[in-house]
Amino acid sequence: MFELPAFFRNRRALTIGIGALLLVMMVVGIVMGREWFLKRSPLLDSPQLALGALQAKSLYYNGRAKNWLLSQRPDLLTPEDRDAGSERARAFPQAVENPKVFRQLVRKYQFDALLLVGDPSEYKPLLEHLVETKDWTLRYVDHTSMVFRRDSGRPWEIADFATVRATFAQGRPRDLAEVLAQTAIRLLAVKQVEAAKALLDEASRIAPREPHVANALATYYIGKGEWREATEQVERALSADRDFLPALATKTQLLYGIKHFSEAYDVSLKLIAKVPDDPNLLFYHAKIAHEAHAYKAEVAALEKLIAQAEADGRPIGGYELYLGQAFMVMGDAQRAVDAFMLSLNDPDLPDDQRAYARENIARIKKRTGK
Repeated sequence: MFELPAFFRNRRALTIGIGALLLVMMVVGIVMGREWFLKRSPLLDSPQLALGALQAKSLYYNGRAKNWLLSQRPDLLTPEDRDAGSERARAFPQAVENPKVFRQLVRKYQFDALLLVGDPSEYKPLLEHLVETKDWTLRYVDHTSMVFRRDSGRPWEIADFATVRATFAQGRPRDLAEVLAQTAIRLLAVKQVEAAKALLDEASRIAPREPHVANALATYYIGKGEWREATEQVERALSADRDFLPALATKTQLLYGIKHFSEAYDVSLKLIAKVPDDPNLLFYHAKIAHEAHAYKAEVAALEKLIAQAEADGRPIGGYELYLGQAFMVMGDAQRAVDAFMLSLNDPDLPDDQRAYARENIARIKKRTGK
């Protein structure tokens, strides 16, 4: 005989069982979806797209590019490149800081392509030289890299970005927005402002809350001297992530630009605490510390930079010059003279800086009588 209460008990159990199963499936789906959402595409941090089609008979590359070349395009490296003690390997890192060294390398090795990987601040002197002389043409740019060539080929145009855009089109919108923003920063560095703004506008439509987008917009407005707009954007980036290092770096530039040196120094301290050995941040920290009258911090940063440069075989003359200035302001005459003297040992020190060092040595010795 069919028992009605048993039917209801079984039905209830079945309902609860199905509900529990659905709940488990929903939780698993959420977790899997979250893992997919949080999973960062490896192409965001790798110059793989730039390296894929790179061709060169003789290639110059900056320091950050070397390990990528070794792992992905060893065919573009020479035996000297693989020998850390070779003259070529020692000179390459110097060239990003000293265009004179770069020109010497060009004459010797006849480069037909340049690969620059990483943030443009890492090779700013060389990049400014390339833009000014105009004998190298930008042929490729993406969120990690730039490739210049010394030939008569067509310069990069914004339509060329379609291939990079298509690579990320099926992924997370925020990834594409980051790629657009990071590419825009590189375009700003080579004075292609209109193309940079076009990519930033596109990124803003795709993911307006992405901190990379807000930070890149802040960089754009700093370049135009529009401080209010730059402040709004950098604070938007930091509201999304208060420890977002690119935005903290941009904020220091912004505060320095509007001469709020003490505030810039405070933000720079946070950056140095998080990335204590980055030479670009150390140098900028020393510069900010000088304006904020934090001379002991300036000296500490410069001495660390000098130790790094000596270990890498890079010139130290410029750092010693700044160190001499810091000691001079602190009233430490002897250490100021010592630093200025050491700066003169650098054969690549520009003539105006060499004259400045000698003038200060003479001035200090006259004042102290030593």
